[in-house]
Amino acid sequence: MKAVGCVVVVAIVAVGGFAALLFWTLGNGDDQSALTEQVEATVVGEPRDVGQAPTSSWRFDYAYRSAGQWYGAEGDLSDDAWSPGNPVFVCVDPADPAQHVLTTGAECGQEQIRSGSIAEATPRSAP
Repeated sequence: MKAVGCVVVVAIVAVGGFAALLFWTLGNGDDQSALTEQVEATVVGEPRDVGQAPTSSWRFDYAYRSAGQWYGAEGDLSDDAWSPGNPVFVCVDPADPAQHVLTTGAECGQEQIRSGSIAEATPRSAP
């Protein structure tokens, strides 16, 4: 009977460990270490306050220039990290400047600059 109990405990721990690892991997997002170049972005238009406290954030369109080309995307930042009028930055991959993450000034080139996935910008004209 003890053996059955031990097997059940080991199975529960194994399943729980696998679930925790899966959650941690998916929750942390992409490896962002290739995004080594920091560029100041321009907020285009008026930021929109979205969500409700305590998880509200600002959503806005932004543009940035890298390798002589302008890129644009839409993103959001939490209202406790950013407010309209403050600067925003992107960390870009110099080999593929459309690949980026939006930040308020975090150090680029880290594995996790910002939680989540790498964003894909599209080429655009200057704002």
